[in-house]
Amino acid sequence: MNAPSGPIFFKDASAGLKQLAARDGYATEDELQRLIATHPELLRGDQIDPEDPRRWLLIGREVGIPDRAGQADRWSIDHVFVDHDAIPTFIEVKRSSDARIRREVVGQLIEYAANAKRYWAAGYLEFLCRKRLGQALDAAVQELCDSDVAAQDFWKRADANLRSGNVRLIFVADRIPDELYEMALFLNEQMTHTEVLAIEVRPYAAEGGAEAFVPHVLNATPQAREVKSSSSGRRKRKWTQAEFFEDARQRLTPEGCEALQQLFEFVAKNASGISWGTGVLRGSFNPKYTQMGDRSPISVFSDGNLHMNGFWMDAPYGPQLKAAARELFEIAANDRNPEVVPLSTWMSKQKALQERLAQLLNTES
Repeated sequence: MNAPSGPIFFKDASAGLKQLAARDGYATEDELQRLIATHPELLRGDQIDPEDPRRWLLIGREVGIPDRAGQADRWSIDHVFVDHDAIPTFIEVKRSSDARIRREVVGQLIEYAANAKRYWAAGYLEFLCRKRLGQALDAAVQELCDSDVAAQDFWKRADANLRSGNVRLIFVADRIPDELYEMALFLNEQMTHTEVLAIEVRPYAAEGGAEAFVPHVLNATPQAREVKSSSSGRRKRKWTQAEFFEDARQRLTPEGCEALQQLFEFVAKNASGISWGTGVLRGSFNPKYTQMGDRSPISVFSDGNLHMNGFWMDAPYGPQLKAAARELFEIAANDRNPEVVPLSTWMSKQKALQERLAQLLNTES
């Protein structure tokens, strides 16, 4: 369940702590829509893909979508963006007070994307964006891609991604109810090409008119990124064991590499399988165990970071992993995110970590 928001405290150079109180949502849906259109950084591209943070270009707001070829638009979608990999991104905004946010909005957004894929003509995304930006469009694409080569065929790739279903669907609200979160999580981990995300943008206010907005991508899990590794346009790679440890040697001290090797050998000893990550900038390994199901209790990255994935494990494994993160490392995340433990933190307690994992797996440490 979503916990109620408390205040945010901040400190400036001239005074003590000041308080921003949690607002009760947004006055209108349009307020949140305009906020996203004007400040797409609230979509937190770094949380969607930590290894290659998403950058955004707004195609348009209230973009029309027909339900038959040659017919007038039947619906309009709140926002259409495209990211720097030319992946079309469809966004539907709702306030948490709107009853449609719990189930109806899921079918609605899927229907919009399906009909856009079917009935938008080739070149339509570029047409919409050029209608909005005019002659400034080419420079905007160049800045988005940060590459002459990528910018040259950008719109061709955007059309190809739309036709293949290589798109992103995002639900944005001041609060994401549990029903919507669970559906978005399920879809995102099952759909091979289409990314389905739920983002909260929580509003805060202080006396004098100051405002703050705290965005959070709730379900961009490692499992979801793994199943989308073969999607076109995402420039992912499939790491191997040799490549992982070679990358680690380039990044870490000999002591860090040795700790990483020992942890790998320990978790691999009783694993039913090891899946290797698809990150652009760093590798990862993810051990899986038959008794735990098809999800990895931990993810280990070639920069030494360890993710303890209690948030997505069923009982009793999930609560025990979260308890281990708190007790061993004094690190706690919410119920929808892993605990991220730096190498320097877990390496100093590696024996205790492996003992806790062994207890969890009922194996020898």
